[in-house]
Parts: sequence; structure tokens; C-alpha cells
Amino acid sequence: ARPPRAAHVSAIVRAMQRSRNVAVALAVLGVLGLGAFMWWQDSEAERARIAREEREEREQAARLERQREESRSLMPEPLADVALGMTLEEVRASGHHLEPTARGAPEGLRLTMYEERLPNGAQMMFGFSEDTGHLQQVQVMSLLPRLEAIALHLQAMNERYGTPSGAWDCPNTQGLPTRRFTWRHAQTAIADVFLVYNNRASVTLYIATPDTIGRSLRMSACVPVPRERLDQFPTATPEQIQRAVEEGG
Repeated sequence: ARPPRAAHVSAIVRAMQRSRNVAVALAVLGVLGLGAFMWWQDSEAERARIAREEREEREQAARLERQREESRSLMPEPLADVALGMTLEEVRASGHHLEPTARGAPEGLRLTMYEERLPNGAQMMFGFSEDTGHLQQVQVMSLLPRLEAIALHLQAMNERYGTPSGAWDCPNTQGLPTRRFTWRHAQTAIADVFLVYNNRASVTLYIATPDTIGRSLRMSACVPVPRERLDQFPTATPEQIQRAVEEGG
């Protein structure tokens, strides 16, 4: 038989081994528990991310639908079946014959441009977002028969859209001075741009997102027109017109 002291030491050793085994087991359980907790956290974060993305997609779809409805009601007659937010395929399917144009979008606007010419000589431009592919702006460009027609044109615009929300002088519309009148709505903005030269005037109607119209105003260095100068339109010089033609404006 072992001496009493040896038996006592042996018992202590076995107890220490059991304690060590228990500690190891607890450590393993702790690691497994931490891993499970981290997995649960990651799963919750992933579910929250998916839910957030789905909510944002629903909100974006709702905004796009509101934009389509509002902008369609504001389009001029040649564009009565067009709405902002449409894709190129949808616009073409509505009966418009869009062709790519070498005339690019103004600097700072990420748009792919297409054009359509009407039998009456007017030209329409369509700008589709390079990021989403959705229609972001349309332009209808035409010539007024005489300067006196500006007043009649503005009267018709007021009857159609109400009192303008802004009147602007823009000294640098791609190198030319223009006068602009704007109408702002919730999802859509309208701008009427007048270029006066050689005793005649061209007018370009823009219907676009508010952000697009806002960026255009900033890029052209537009400033509000004082009330006493509303009837004094800026006029482009022959030199400015020639330079714009040479630069492809």
C-alpha cells in the first residue's frame, strides 16, 4: 500500500487534472458561445441590412412613380406620353424616334443625350442618367418669329404652369447670356431659357428633376433678376454667337 502522504499527493494531482479538464472544457464552451454570439450578431446585422435595402428600394420606387405621374402632367403636347424616370426603351416604345447625338450634356451633368427633330423644325433633346438609365431631363428647342413673341410665350407659360417661382439672368450659358424663368414642383422643375440675338430669340423649355435644374443654374452663374429689369433681356453679341458655334454650342 502507498504511504499516506503519497496517496494524498496522488489525490491532489487527480484533482488538479480534473480542474484543468474542467477549465479547458469551460474555455472551449466559452469560445463556442462567443462564436455563436458573434454569428448571431452577424446574422442580425445581415438581416437588418437586407431589410434596410428593401425599404430603400420601396421608397425609391415610390419616389420614381410620383415623379412619373407629376412630370407627365407637366409635359408639353409633343411629349404628352413621356415622363421623367422612363428608360430609353420606354420612351422609344411610346412612339418617339430618338437618335444618339454628338451634342453632349453640359459639364457636370452625367447624362447620355439623344435627340428627335419634329416636322415643324423644333428639336427635342432627351438626357438619360448615366447611373440609373432613367430619363432625367427633356429639352424642347424652338425659334420665336419675333422678339414681341416673348411676351405672348410667357403669357402662355403662365397660363399653363402658373406664376414663375424664379427669374434669372445667366451670363454663362455655355458662353452665352440667357434669361431663365423657372417653375418648381415637388418632383419636377421647369425652366424656360431665352437666348436673344440679332433681333430674334430662341427658347428652350427644360423639364427635369429639381436637382438637375439647380445644378444648371449654378453652372451658368445665374442670379435673380431685379423686378425693375424683368423687361430687359440680356442680348448675345455676334462675337459670342460665332464663338459658341465654333465651339459646338
